[in-house]
Amino acid sequence: MKKSRLWAGLVALLLVFVTAGCTNNAGKTSSADYNTLMSQGKDYVDDQNYSKAQDKFEQAHQIKATKESKAYASQAGDMDDAKDSIGDYEYSTALKDLNKAQTKSNGYAVMTKQAKKLYNTINEVNNNIKNEINPLYRKAKTAYKNNEYSEAEDLCTQILDLPYLNGKYAKYYKQIKSDVKDLLNDAQDAAGDSKSSSNKSDSNNSNESNSNETTNSSSNNSSSNQTAASSNSMTVGGQAVPARVVAQVREKLGSLGVSTSSWSDQDVVNFMNSAAQNGHTTIDSYTQSDVNNFNK
Repeated sequence: MKKSRLWAGLVALLLVFVTAGCTNNAGKTSSADYNTLMSQGKDYVDDQNYSKAQDKFEQAHQIKATKESKAYASQAGDMDDAKDSIGDYEYSTALKDLNKAQTKSNGYAVMTKQAKKLYNTINEVNNNIKNEINPLYRKAKTAYKNNEYSEAEDLCTQILDLPYLNGKYAKYYKQIKSDVKDLLNDAQDAAGDSKSSSNKSDSNNSNESNSNETTNSSSNNSSSNQTAASSNSMTVGGQAVPARVVAQVREKLGSLGVSTSSWSDQDVVNFMNSAAQNGHTTIDSYTQSDVNNFNK
């Protein structure tokens, strides 16, 4: 009986040692896996592959829940979200995620430093877009809508001439730069169409003007020819004026105190035509006023 109890005690003691040994080995294995996963996560952080880093930190947390594994996984998730927002040019959203990453309690120091650096960069880019580029871009779009194409071109050119668009952070301005170039091209095309239409209109107006000038010139020439023909014709009202009538007109004008010694017979006939336009068609009806009108 005593031997049976002794053997039972020995077996129980052996089981205790075996169990303790297995538990200790399991603990060592779990700790090793945790450390491996945490190390792999940190390597991915160095490569800025935050998605895979987050996955490794979460696996480590499942094996051994520590405040570091929890914080690292959350911080990597914030960085991954920020990168996605930056890729979509949603900088305001990215800044919120980066701020969470850089202020993460118990966060990974390397990742915190990366978050701060990227935050400063994106904040600078976002401020340039909000405070300098967008105001000019809005004015350019308004000018374009109002058919002020030259103004739109000037504003777009001002934006594209900003030095930081082609600086070390050029990739972050890629979308806004593309939008401005598209608007500039649209304004240039519209200005070209407008100019072409204007030139065509000016050409038509010029042709019409030339046509009118030609018509007016022809009319003036015709009128001048008629006047010249009238001036060189010894007729009044279509009737020939004989020398006798010319002499009588000279005599009438002399009675009015007008000397016609320097007048040719044609001048006398021209006077008669001028007086006729005033309604004076007979020699006796001629007045000093007729002479004055003729001499104007």
